[in-house]
Amino acid sequence: MRRDQWPSTPWLPPDCPSTAVRRPRPPQYFAGTERVPYIAPWTGENAPLGAITTRHRRGGVGIGYADEYGIADRRRGALWIRVPVKRGAGAPLLGRVHALRQRQAMAHMLCQYCGRPADDRSDGRYVFLLQAAVGRLITDGERTATPPACGGCVAEAVRGRSLRSGYVAVLVEDVTAWGVAGIVYTPDPVKPVPSTAEQFTLVAYDDPRLPWTLACREVVALHGCTVVDLAYLPEQIAA
Repeated sequence: MRRDQWPSTPWLPPDCPSTAVRRPRPPQYFAGTERVPYIAPWTGENAPLGAITTRHRRGGVGIGYADEYGIADRRRGALWIRVPVKRGAGAPLLGRVHALRQRQAMAHMLCQYCGRPADDRSDGRYVFLLQAAVGRLITDGERTATPPACGGCVAEAVRGRSLRSGYVAVLVEDVTAWGVAGIVYTPDPVKPVPSTAEQFTLVAYDDPRLPWTLACREVVALHGCTVVDLAYLPEQIAA
């Protein structure tokens, strides 16, 4: 991924490294013997949803916070859910995702497990662990809200986390911004669109629904994809 293709991120969580400054490795936390992923939220990071209303902006009408305060609440025109950043506070919520750390991991290609840069392969490719239904092919332009994993953490995941069936490892040559996954609102009255699925809606950055979407995940498109058998992945990390 060419980092000059990404817009600068206006706000960084205090424990998130930037592309320009290599900070020390973020603290590692454990729940028993299992390492807590960098993008996992903690009970101390819970917060009520801010009051959402209609706002008139330069690009038109959409949703916004009643007390919206500039760039901290938006990225690429999308309104983002507000979540505190208190990593390590309380108990880890394994299996869930912290919105801002996920966004930072996607914007700077950080490992979802340890929070360090995931560009540690000699061939420049990234490793993504993706769910794939039986018979479904991973194709160029595959969209995902799951950040990459660095070499050391992929090996740990494959050996120790017992990844469920239905996962595949994908070596990716290039990653581009695509859109967000979030909650779409109706304009009149302002309320979430009813949904029967317990999932976020994928909305591209050029989708007219973007001004009416509360973003909860950054979504990227993967290019130059090569699927690798999980059983052999640890041996190929340094390839």
